[in-house]
Amino acid sequence: MSTCKQDGTILDSPSRTQVIELYPTAASCIAADSHPGFLRENNEDSFGITADPASGCALLFVADGIGGNSGGDLASQFTAKGMLSQWKRFIAGKKAPAADGTVAFFRDTLEGINRTIYGINADQGTLAAPMGTTIAALALLNGQIVVAHAGDSRVYRIRGNEIECLTEDHSLVQKWVHEGVMSAQDAKVHPMAHVIYKSIGQQRTLGPEIRILDREHGDKFIVCSDGLMCHVSDPEIRDIVNRSQSAKEAVQALIASALKRGGHDNVTVACYYQA
Repeated sequence: MSTCKQDGTILDSPSRTQVIELYPTAASCIAADSHPGFLRENNEDSFGITADPASGCALLFVADGIGGNSGGDLASQFTAKGMLSQWKRFIAGKKAPAADGTVAFFRDTLEGINRTIYGINADQGTLAAPMGTTIAALALLNGQIVVAHAGDSRVYRIRGNEIECLTEDHSLVQKWVHEGVMSAQDAKVHPMAHVIYKSIGQQRTLGPEIRILDREHGDKFIVCSDGLMCHVSDPEIRDIVNRSQSAKEAVQALIASALKRGGHDNVTVACYYQA
């Protein structure tokens, strides 16, 4: 994690939410960072990145602890550690994981983590205001990607001059947009814009959304918490990523842009540049 002045200048500092890597990775290919923003004392985001040189596959994810609920940071940290430990077991001895197997990995791992956190909430009597976390995860395989998510953290694909959000927020306002209750523009500024109906730890079963998609030469990917999107639009994310010469540069520039505009929430970004 880095600190940042109000003008957006990023400075190195001790980290509370650290990047976790299983293997050495090149900053030009894969990178991630996080900042607590200027309005919150704690950073409840957690994240992880790993690229396996043997299989050529990679995993990136962001978990955003539910703000205002006790233990959001613990839920996101537990999720991050669980994701990485299970991924290491999953890819052990594999030349290249298959997409179907990766779907099963995401489903089983996230449901297992959810059961544990839900159980803690039940034991502590906190189900009315449970500790929990969002999750947005991206696995890069040979020629394909697998995306899994629950909540309002997002995965983006930048392909040339096009940006596509590969996830759909599990938020009340997004649900109302689908139902025709409000417009997408109104949803962005609605006071309940950050209220989500699906997250890890909230219910007995999670039911994460999981997709298999194609992967092309030159693709760039962003995984982020909502602290980025509340300040930086999709076209701006695309332009910043395309201007950047490396994944590390893109991550730093995106976080700096969010902070320059107020840094109202924890902001976390992970980035992968397709070789």
